Amino acid sequence: MRVRLPRFRSQVAGGLILAASTALLAVGLFSIIAALSGQDVDLPEEGSLEDILRDRSVREEGRSTDINGSVEPLGEPPVRLLIPGLQIDAPVIAMGLDSNRHPEVPDDGYVVAWYTFSAAPGRGSNAVFSGHYDWYTPAGEPLPGIFYRLRELTIGDEITVTLDDGTEMRYRVTGNVSVPYEDPNVVKVMEPTTKDAITVVTCGGTWVRDGSYRYGGNYSHRIIVRAERVLEPSVEGETGSTLARQGVSESNLPVAR
Repeated sequence: MRVRLPRFRSQVAGGLILAASTALLAVGLFSIIAALSGQDVDLPEEGSLEDILRDRSVREEGRSTDINGSVEPLGEPPVRLLIPGLQIDAPVIAMGLDSNRHPEVPDDGYVVAWYTFSAAPGRGSNAVFSGHYDWYTPAGEPLPGIFYRLRELTIGDEITVTLDDGTEMRYRVTGNVSVPYEDPNVVKVMEPTTKDAITVVTCGGTWVRDGSYRYGGNYSHRIIVRAERVLEPSVEGETGSTLARQGVSESNLPVAR
């Protein structure tokens, strides 16, 4: 039996698989923007959902993806996310699950969440981020959220993630797609991958009014961006041979952090 969960406007994460049952979790944003109500917003069609899921399907075939058994996020946590093409330079905070086993969400429209039940960036798997699509200021003014323009990213655009120790990791967009809210694939895109990748999730599509929900409705789609890490060309062999010719031992070189 599918568990029907509350759906709030400007929800930022598609959902996760809970301990005893599969359910889509809609992570709510606390905003209702009248100007967007009932209006269609352009949805992205960069790449395909099949391509995004292909990496996951190879690794995860026959394996449980219970949230309690997810990837342990070893490594430095991310602290900042930069998307130059969208003029986004935002702080990142680590978030997990609340007392109801629902993903926590930032209480600021311009902060990005990184989920600790996903991998840490640079650990060879899928680091999941989310952020607000739209937002209300304390004074009640409706404003776009940090990921309002996420749908504009195209294949090849770059995203930079800065870790707590100052390390910067570059990722290149390989897909930007929209998925209907009820589609179970919203869950699957958040599962571990065989590649070092990040997945960024926000809302999109049409605001569907429904008075049975606390915030008056829900967005029809989730926008999902997948990006894979860009590794700098290896110069290890060249560096080693150059140092040897100069009579310098690599073991004596200072370690840069």
